[in-house]
Amino acid sequence: MKINLYNPSQPQKDFLKVIHNDKPFVTLIVAGRQTGKTFMMMNDAVMRGLNNPRTRMFWVSPIQDQANKVMKDIEAAFINHQDLFQQIVKRFDRKNNEMFFHNGSFIKFRSADSGDNLRGATLDFIYIDEAAFMRVDFINEVLLPMVTRTSGRVVMSSTFNGKNWYWDWYQRGLDKSNVDDIISVRRTYLDLKDPDVEKTVLGIKRNMTKAQFDQEFLCKPVSSDALFSNIEESLLKHQPSEYERIYIGMDIGVAQDYSVLTAMNERYEVIDIDRFHYKEDRLDTESFKQRIKDFYLKHDEKLAACYFEVNNNDLLFDEITDDDKMYKMIPFHTTSASKPEIIKNLIKLFEDKVIKIPDYNELVKELYDFKSKRNPITGNLQFSNTEGKHDDMVMSLAICAYCAKEEQDGGVTYFL
Repeated sequence: MKINLYNPSQPQKDFLKVIHNDKPFVTLIVAGRQTGKTFMMMNDAVMRGLNNPRTRMFWVSPIQDQANKVMKDIEAAFINHQDLFQQIVKRFDRKNNEMFFHNGSFIKFRSADSGDNLRGATLDFIYIDEAAFMRVDFINEVLLPMVTRTSGRVVMSSTFNGKNWYWDWYQRGLDKSNVDDIISVRRTYLDLKDPDVEKTVLGIKRNMTKAQFDQEFLCKPVSSDALFSNIEESLLKHQPSEYERIYIGMDIGVAQDYSVLTAMNERYEVIDIDRFHYKEDRLDTESFKQRIKDFYLKHDEKLAACYFEVNNNDLLFDEITDDDKMYKMIPFHTTSASKPEIIKNLIKLFEDKVIKIPDYNELVKELYDFKSKRNPITGNLQFSNTEGKHDDMVMSLAICAYCAKEEQDGGVTYFL
């Protein structure tokens, strides 16, 4: 029986051609976003189970939530084909994340975070999604032995994750002398030759750094996971003297975090920073508020706008802005939507060598430590500092730079 739940694009046809080559033990796919590689693999897994009775398969994702989503997506693909679904599927076990066919085949949806709990299974086929974001020892020691006893096969797909093991294996797969061991194929959205997709991607590109776009969409490995480039070149050699307008960004911490206040001029040159800690500096509520006010008033004469991060600090903001002098202070909410926007703006300022920062050791350290990772469920990039380290100076700088951008792009509304 042949099932087509979709019309394969050219990249998907290219992927399937390689997958259906019975020679290689490992088929390695490098697929940029918008190429439909996950949906293609889902369809192939269902077809393999249907046409090859008693085929034992695993689908492995970096985390279980992602594997569960793939299982739900398979069910959703049959939403308009319920009769066909009943003919094919004997049991769809949502609790244990397993799909059993009437002919004895099965697909079990598992994750890399299951670790050693996966050891011991005997399989005929494994689909590994987002493989570059898994440990190579997990691939070698846990997954591959499952199919060696049965002369089974493995298909793995991913974007690159820097030049880690996945890049090395990809290079091996390009060598035709390794065709029985591994074969590689790489495709991007450009291979679709679809003007609508290219237009959509162009819109996404505007909100990404060059490095992010190259890796996520063009399948070019980015050798470093550092987000900010040209940090050393962006250090101020001397304090700026002439400027007309000032912008302030305030990242306020009231528990474990530091509070950081950053001021820059219209040329994106940082002219002042204050970093303090509520407990470590033994500040009471009034002195804490006064320190924020003093920084604001220090620059008030040329101040164009001040963004104050109000996350969990609404009362503090209200108390400070009760003072009529604080009318240029504007509440800013750091959310899952706004944080990527302000960080990407800051990344671009460093990329274009526009921003200038003081040689402040803690700031430079935080910039180097600040990382991104892709949410395996949503595909969105998430930004934060290395676990256990502070990012208050980066966030204050990002809020400040975004304040300057917004005001210079179109002006800020003051709430008097």
